[in-house]
Amino acid sequence: NSSSAQVGLTLAAFTIGMAIGQLVLGSLSDRIGRRKVLLGGGSIIALASLAASFAPNVELLIGLCMVMGLSAAAGIVGGRAVVADLSHGVAAARPFAILGMTVSIGPIIGPIGGALLMGVGGWRSIFIGLAIFAAIATVGIFACVPESLPVDRRHPGGLATTFVNARRILTTRSFLTYSVVLWFSFGSLFAYISTSSFIVQKNLALPPSAFASVFGFNGVGIIVTSFLTAQLVKRIPPKRIMLVGVTMQIIGAVSLVAINVTGAVSAYTVLPAIFVLATAMGFMFGSATALAMVDVRFASGTALALMGSIQFLAAAISATLVGVISSNALVSLTAVATGSVSLVVIAVILGTVSGRKASNASAR
Repeated sequence: NSSSAQVGLTLAAFTIGMAIGQLVLGSLSDRIGRRKVLLGGGSIIALASLAASFAPNVELLIGLCMVMGLSAAAGIVGGRAVVADLSHGVAAARPFAILGMTVSIGPIIGPIGGALLMGVGGWRSIFIGLAIFAAIATVGIFACVPESLPVDRRHPGGLATTFVNARRILTTRSFLTYSVVLWFSFGSLFAYISTSSFIVQKNLALPPSAFASVFGFNGVGIIVTSFLTAQLVKRIPPKRIMLVGVTMQIIGAVSLVAINVTGAVSAYTVLPAIFVLATAMGFMFGSATALAMVDVRFASGTALALMGSIQFLAAAISATLVGVISSNALVSLTAVATGSVSLVVIAVILGTVSGRKASNASAR
């Protein structure tokens, strides 16, 4: 007895919780260590998911989804922080790429697993499945993931120290440059995720099964490009790999603009364009994250929290914009993707110019 808009708020609540949770838990992990945050977050999401499966009304379900988002943030920021603790500089690009590849599996198995569970026991079974999954993951962390942040590297300060560190991080040129690249690349990816079903079924007049195939194929593409990044980073600097991803984004966005201008809308033109746009993210995630973290290791948890929370904020803004720009999903995707890619290019150019000036000044 709930409206589709109310049900939609469950995802919005989870996303907001994810953004807020990363800010809080990233800084907390710098003070108490990564392991406690990961175990605590995993335990809470398991309990919140189980409680959500018994929710008697949509209002309580929305609240529990926010709790799930807050606690799930521990996995994102804690997992990245462990990687940052155990790998330094450009060498971190490979483990970050592997982490990105693992995360990319979610959009493929998530809808499939959710549909199967709902077919077995209705929507409540989805939350039971999430609870079981979170419990298994938490046990896995307990058994296999040791503490990666030594006590002597933790900062004992409270909220004031967090704000001081955040200010230092956000005024660090390299962090800001590569974070902006990641934020708007993620925004472009979410624009694709938000519009792809409408593009395939309305603009291209293909059946729902075709959308499932397209979405799965593009998801596999992201995994492949992430895997390639993990392999190539041994021989190629991560910045060059990132620029490959930027180039792919430019090609995808320009292709979409050309398709809209010429009216050449067909599966043979649109699907390759969105494939290139989406799979570019595999080249971006590990490379940009590793480059952003080079100069902010003094508070890596806080840095990753800022990166992750703004990343999800960009995703939320992107998903909102595609819904208000136009009733034509292809037009909306083109507009948001082109704007996002333009900002990515500007960030790369400004960061390169600023870096050269700093190098010249240092040389003098």
